[in-house]
Amino acid sequence: MRSKRTELARMPEPQGSTPTVGFRLRLMVARRAEEILAEVAPTLRRIRTFLLVVTISIPVFIVALVVVGWHLAH
Repeated sequence: MRSKRTELARMPEPQGSTPTVGFRLRLMVARRAEEILAEVAPTLRRIRTFLLVVTISIPVFIVALVVVGWHLAH
């Protein structure tokens, strides 16, 4: 999920008339690394939201089970 404001940096053009295989590989690796790094912050936000939901919902669920069990026992 990429933000519309996210723009990858421009890579330098090769010095010669045709790019070498090494240059193209470095270019491909650099672009992929930037894409991966651009996804780190959104992923951390999703994990933080998930942990917040879990820390709230599991105790509420356990309390609800105890209340239901208490009412069924009496």
